[in-house]
Amino acid sequence: MRRSKVPAWFAARPRVLDVVVILIASVPQIVALTVQDVPHEWLGQLCVAGGAVALWWRRSHPLAVLLIVAALAGFNPLYSGLPNAGNFEVMFAAYALAVHTRLRTTVLGYLASALTIPVAGALAASVGVRDGALLLGLQPMALVALAIGVAVRASNSRREAVEELAALREERAVSAERARITAEMHDVVAHSATVMIALAGGARAGWEKHPERARAALEQLGTVGAQALEDMQRTLRVLREGDAVLDAGLAHSGHNIPPFDELVRVFAAAGLNVELRAPDALPDDPALRTTLYRIVQESLTNALRHGAGVTRATVDVTWLDGAVTVSVTDDGDTTGPSSGAAQPGFGLLAMRERTAAFGGTLDAGPLAQEPGGPPTRGWRTRATIPIATRGGRSG
Repeated sequence: MRRSKVPAWFAARPRVLDVVVILIASVPQIVALTVQDVPHEWLGQLCVAGGAVALWWRRSHPLAVLLIVAALAGFNPLYSGLPNAGNFEVMFAAYALAVHTRLRTTVLGYLASALTIPVAGALAASVGVRDGALLLGLQPMALVALAIGVAVRASNSRREAVEELAALREERAVSAERARITAEMHDVVAHSATVMIALAGGARAGWEKHPERARAALEQLGTVGAQALEDMQRTLRVLREGDAVLDAGLAHSGHNIPPFDELVRVFAAAGLNVELRAPDALPDDPALRTTLYRIVQESLTNALRHGAGVTRATVDVTWLDGAVTVSVTDDGDTTGPSSGAAQPGFGLLAMRERTAAFGGTLDAGPLAQEPGGPPTRGWRTRATIPIATRGGRSG
């Protein structure tokens, strides 16, 4: 919401506007006092000067300024014999009161000024500086200025509310995009770094006895590193470019994901035996598919990084009865003090946020132990996301 050029220029230079207001309010009265034969002209000039000085503070003390200029209007001999003191000082002061104070204060201030004018006029008549005619306290022009001020205040409040709402929405949008980018970067870096460390360890351990396996692990290490670098560059490129590109890029930056089979092969190369059970077809929503992929990726990364003695993991993806469920279970030891799977981190928080964005739920914890049975090994991460039913499928 933009102002026109002239009001915007004066809004940026409030003191220039103050001078203009004072000149408009004072010059006509000075000319009238000079041209007309007004008794006690000196008092009229003094009242005009006092009103001009008071108008300088009409923004900071609008109520006090209105009462002062109303009293000076009642004393001013220029308005002797007239039914009201409709000078410009009162109108400008009434307008300022309506713009800068609440409606209740505005109404009470106007009524107080309406009472001040006849009282001041009666006092001036009693000391002989004007005739005995009383002034009308309710001045039509001041009332019009008051109404205009109320309308301007309402317009300003509406504009400020719209600006605050726009700023709030922009701030929330920025926060959401930052959270999205943070989650993407975490998934890429954490997954890739974990797999690369596992591959490097495997290559080092098998260099003497199994050089072919070590060479394959090193080749896989380079592939994973190159893919991680490409993913990070894509995300950072979105941040470096303009807003239009940012909006368009963020909507698609994370959705060009590889299939689950390729993800499983990467972890298998890192030494984690993964069994995948997934349907041939998944929901068409690219954001939902990305969420499912990231949950599986993060769960396997946590198993490889934090799981104690993990040798195998199972990934189950089902699409049935209007909901898609992804479950990742490993055989790690969750009873010993070295187990770190239960320690919550940013990855688990990111998975919960991704799931909640689709109205789903996520549970993560050790496998339940049978009553009276031996301690159970294993950790399970399960996410359930409701979607539109498309002839239930399962895998």
